[in-house]
Amino acid sequence: MSPVVVRHLPEGPERAAADARMRELLSRPEPGPVAERLALLHFTGRRSGRPYTVPAGVHSLDGALVVATGSGWRHNFTGGAPGELTWRGGRRPVRFALVDDAERTARGYLELYRRYGEEAPRRLGIAVRGEGAVGLGEFREAVARHGLSLVELTLLTRAPQENSAPQENSAPPSHAESERTPR
Repeated sequence: MSPVVVRHLPEGPERAAADARMRELLSRPEPGPVAERLALLHFTGRRSGRPYTVPAGVHSLDGALVVATGSGWRHNFTGGAPGELTWRGGRRPVRFALVDDAERTARGYLELYRRYGEEAPRRLGIAVRGEGAVGLGEFREAVARHGLSLVELTLLTRAPQENSAPQENSAPPSHAESERTPR
């Protein structure tokens, strides 16, 4: 059987329990090394107006920060949306944007899959079934079939004046900039 990319995540209560543990851990001022690759996304539902806090993996891809997901909450970021990101022990404003280019998404997943090797299933929530090498074609199919998506994160800096709009900072923070900041 040829290789096929499928979503591979815990189901029901197991996933809810893991998400709750991650929300608690990542909300701490000193979350530990897990905060290098996991973050909390804070956003408002586009239809419901309800606030959400979702744990997700953060990846650097082509100089941008992205979240790789197939979860339904990704639709809140169609056309871009403001929110906040709790990452590396600090919370800061961010702009979320769902990547609407299926080819770019497939290429991004393939690059991340190759980068993470054996850790890819856990880091990306996917698995490869079947035999043979997985390539771009299999990721194109998975993007179409499973809704695998990328959400770009643009970190914003708060303006010095309280009523000013946040300023964009498109590049991921350097290690020196990523030092923990007070909430």
